[in-house]
Amino acid sequence: MNRLLLALLLTLAAGLSVAQEYPSRPIRFIVSFPAGGGVDIMGRLVANVVSQRTGQPVVVENRAGAAGVVGSAAVAGATPDGYTVLVTGDIPITQAHLLNKIPYDPYKDFVHLVKGVNVPTSVLVAGNSPFKTLRDLLDYARANPGKVSYGTPGNGTAMHVELEMLKEKLGLNIIHVPYKGAPPIIADTMGGQITVGAPGLPPTIGNVKSGKLRLLAVWGPSRVAVFPDVPTVREATGDASLRGYPTWYGFLLPAGVPAQIQSRLESDLIAALKDPEVSRKLTDAGATVVAEPSKAFLESNRAQTAAFAAIFKKLNLKAE
Repeated sequence: MNRLLLALLLTLAAGLSVAQEYPSRPIRFIVSFPAGGGVDIMGRLVANVVSQRTGQPVVVENRAGAAGVVGSAAVAGATPDGYTVLVTGDIPITQAHLLNKIPYDPYKDFVHLVKGVNVPTSVLVAGNSPFKTLRDLLDYARANPGKVSYGTPGNGTAMHVELEMLKEKLGLNIIHVPYKGAPPIIADTMGGQITVGAPGLPPTIGNVKSGKLRLLAVWGPSRVAVFPDVPTVREATGDASLRGYPTWYGFLLPAGVPAQIQSRLESDLIAALKDPEVSRKLTDAGATVVAEPSKAFLESNRAQTAAFAAIFKKLNLKAE
């Protein structure tokens, strides 16, 4: 009994020592989407504040590919010491495994640490497009089956589901073009390679304000503060069921990180998200800061996975 008690005390002491020393070297933020996208914007803003709070550099590294799965897999296999943090969107965590075989279990292989923000999906056309309103676009799509294409950050994303719901509701024949993130969607929308871009709102704002892109509508229950004159999809269509599914951007760790380090990082991330300057910049970028702690984040993700499983079945969405 004494030996067992001693072993437990030594283990506890070792854990406390690790937590007290953490962090003693640079932390890596692995962003699973391209530089310049919404996930990247949030990650870099938060990284600056976390670095100030910890006294250690926070190095941001983009590992995009397969709708966020490439970067997520890299973190799932990383040493669980708290020095590798996944910065990602919901796609590779709550949805990807429903459509494709992926090299990790999104619930067993990660600690769901902090949900950072929710973001609405934008419905965009080029600034010189003939479509001035969402109604213009939908009327054209009805009259010209198969001639309207739309780009999203990947198959099975909230953006993909939203446009497929619109397609089903209105009986449209429009073509899905999956991308690896927001920046190439924006470039191809401006260049006319696709008719409609449907990325998250944050990385589009500069081009919308400059006139290079035209924002026809946003998905969500209400308009966004940064573009108060732009209607929601349900307003523009008159269909109250077309509310959309907000995408989240958040922070995860590989499973097995000591609890004390998890707690320290959770506190630092939430504080960074609530930093007035960070919060203002994220809000100005069209995001809603939620700073949701670990337990609630995990529960909401499990609920989202269940909801999307039902939607994929209803819409008969399959791997592309």
